Amino acid sequence: MALLTTGNHPPVRRPLASVPAFTLGVVTTRVSLPGNLYDKAMSQLDPAKGHLQEQVQRIMSGMSAAEQQQAQAQAQQNPGLTMMALMLPRKATIYVRGQEARATTDALTYHLENYFNGAKNTGLCLFKSQSSPKQIVFHYAGAKTKQEWQSLAVTDAEYTVQPTTETGLVAGYPCVKTRYTRKSPAPATARPEPGPLNLEAVALDVWTSSKMPVALNFAHPIYVQEKQGIMKIVVYFDQAHTQQMLYEFTSVQTKPVTPQDLHIATTGPVLDYSKDGPAIGLQLLGLMMGAPSAPGSPSSKE
Repeated sequence: MALLTTGNHPPVRRPLASVPAFTLGVVTTRVSLPGNLYDKAMSQLDPAKGHLQEQVQRIMSGMSAAEQQQAQAQAQQNPGLTMMALMLPRKATIYVRGQEARATTDALTYHLENYFNGAKNTGLCLFKSQSSPKQIVFHYAGAKTKQEWQSLAVTDAEYTVQPTTETGLVAGYPCVKTRYTRKSPAPATARPEPGPLNLEAVALDVWTSSKMPVALNFAHPIYVQEKQGIMKIVVYFDQAHTQQMLYEFTSVQTKPVTPQDLHIATTGPVLDYSKDGPAIGLQLLGLMMGAPSAPGSPSSKE
């Protein structure tokens, strides 16, 4: 079922499926940049097939001269979006059991695992380099901490929130759309600390479901404070809506989830984001960029 409409035709209203609330099972997600040629190339990466950077070289060399020229033009038009195409993880798997969830994903330069306990409002995050033994593991607490290092943060101070009656299905679950439109100019003092790939979004379409736990919103690359579980986000980076990022649930399976599915195996020190946030942020950026960790070692706890 199409979730977005074009032209002046009103959205088609179809009866939504009646499904039970999701509390136990496995979710898969996908991130894409529709129309971006670098994103098209990066979507072909497969961590199971070996060295990701070597795969990138093969994919890029296989592009035609016209595609390479178009990709370069897109990179010049929006360098941040091209960087996002290179650095964002393409697919993720989220294991869910009640208020607990663990997300795992791979990007070009790093492997990420993120556990969150909604009842305790605490989490554990593991970032690991794809090309070296370097890694960082840290505890965090509260939504604000996660907001600081997500790729994009959307707050009421900077965006006008427009609830709609437009509905649709995402991965078989009924959702309703909310439109977020950027205020102009945005209050400079209201802006949160920027994430590693923070870009200016002019608008977003956020699709939420009352059947999906709100605790799963911790796993998204975009921070949006919603009261229901977010299943799809379309981000627009220009007024013509030609530069987009799409984040969506691709499947939701109800099935048993074991304690091992929720466990993150760690070695070495486990840091505390509340004590070492700035130092951790620098190390995260270094791992995402494929660079050595920042000098100095923040405090840790076993």
